[in-house]
Amino acid sequence: MNLIDLTKRPPRSPREELGGLCMLPRMIDVARAKLPGGDIGQYQIGRGMSGLVLRHLGMGVDEFVECVRNANDEQELAAQLSGRKPVKENRMISLRLRRVTVKDVPEDLRESFTRFYGADLPPDKRVFDILEEDDARAFGSNRRVL
Repeated sequence: MNLIDLTKRPPRSPREELGGLCMLPRMIDVARAKLPGGDIGQYQIGRGMSGLVLRHLGMGVDEFVECVRNANDEQELAAQLSGRKPVKENRMISLRLRRVTVKDVPEDLRESFTRFYGADLPPDKRVFDILEEDDARAFGSNRRVL
């Protein structure tokens, strides 16, 4: 897979799915940016929403990035990851992730979440909306999907 520079374009929307699992295409973009020659910018992987996905898959950041590095394309990666959890379970966690709001942010992540996204967010605002708004604010017309 090609390298990505996340200082020029954002990763894909957290709503996009692969193998029934939302966040996965976005996480793949961030992992590709972590590879030598890519640029992760201010993005991270392994905390927050991506951390929930990785726990669901039973893998850590390094293992996920290595899987991305070794895959020829996303279909191959999806096939590899599909052995970890059935699509039905992926869809269930995706449903949960789509509903996460500001008030659901765990206490141990609240300080960094507030520092990054602001302290005045309504408690019922969905985190996926915040991520997409942050991408739009950072990249404006360069929001094109990678």
